[in-house]
Amino acid sequence: MKFNRTTYVIGASTLALITLFVFQAKWLSDSRNLIEHQFDQKVRMALCFAVESLNGAKINCDPSKDSCLPVEEVAGAYQLSTPLDYELELIESTLARATSFYDINMEYEVTILDQTCVPTGIFPQYCAALSPIEKSNDHLLSINFPGKSQYIMGKMKFMFFSSIVILVFITLVFVFANYALFKQKQIDEINRNLFNNMAHEFRTPLTNISLATRMFSRKNPDLKENRYLEVVSKESDRLKHQVERVLHLAKLENGEYQLEKEKLPIIDLIKEVIKDMDLQIKEKQAKVNLNIKTEDLFVLGDKFHLGNAFRNLLDNALKYSKNEAQVDITVENNKEGILIHFQDNGIGISEKEQAIVFKKYRRSEAFESSNRNGFGLGLTYVKLIIEQHRGFIKVISELNKGARFDLFLPIK
Repeated sequence: MKFNRTTYVIGASTLALITLFVFQAKWLSDSRNLIEHQFDQKVRMALCFAVESLNGAKINCDPSKDSCLPVEEVAGAYQLSTPLDYELELIESTLARATSFYDINMEYEVTILDQTCVPTGIFPQYCAALSPIEKSNDHLLSINFPGKSQYIMGKMKFMFFSSIVILVFITLVFVFANYALFKQKQIDEINRNLFNNMAHEFRTPLTNISLATRMFSRKNPDLKENRYLEVVSKESDRLKHQVERVLHLAKLENGEYQLEKEKLPIIDLIKEVIKDMDLQIKEKQAKVNLNIKTEDLFVLGDKFHLGNAFRNLLDNALKYSKNEAQVDITVENNKEGILIHFQDNGIGISEKEQAIVFKKYRRSEAFESSNRNGFGLGLTYVKLIIEQHRGFIKVISELNKGARFDLFLPIK
């Protein structure tokens, strides 16, 4: 399966949404623990306050018993089976004042536990020693809140429901955004396939037109210099060149074309490009200077596509130049590779638009206003070819002060 940018975006956004759910659940869990901890602290302080308030009111064990008061197991806990009524009433009234003071407005159950009869490890959560109000240290005052869970959930109600609403909203936005992105990707693929298919369909008639023009001029030598025939031939060749560029770019982007790399003398390749474009250079009355700082420079590259990349840069330099066009091509090397500079004295590119000139179908406003035709594919093609050779390209320019394209190609 081929992974593209859209796949990574959807995957990353899905991971982010899952992470958000996990963190939200952790936050709710921590909030619940914090509320429960605060409640526990208030209950313990209320118990201590109540026991201190009872200091002086003695609760005595039954003297007839050797070790403890009569106890019985009730719901997993042990409590006095025969407590004295007035003592429990005093304890309960004191606890009521303490819980009210600490703002604990819940129903609770009070029991007195005999420590000597309680197995180790089953003491209730909320209990306090009764040693301040009795001589021995055998009894505990225990308090239980049956509605504790409902109380905590009530405290968390707003946080819980607001979290649910936010998560549902974010999930809906996520689903809608990814659906729109997926549909846009489908539309983009349909448009790209349609455009490429149209380019394929155009190539055959254009080839036939070029062939018919050459055959016609060969059979009628007196029409060889005919202006209309020359226009047909020239324009069909130009359109055919644009179609070939579209097809090559589509194949490279889809990974259908593998570069045929070989050891290339880079300077000879640039000279060959300049020679092939001699007619265009003369037509523009331009001056092309090749500055070579180091001889015998070789790269491992595809001759056809690298030559096309250089041809595109030189063609742009001529196309968007002013009168008395001048293009300086400088070739130098460093420890890691070869640097090639294409400097022109053309209309230039503003700093704001330098980031878009390498994007497909995007052209600078200066290019548009110059009335030069183009599809906005040339520099996209150049950038893709250079990157396929593990190099890079950048532009340095100011509006109306020319442009310089710097190419780097690694030696290894």
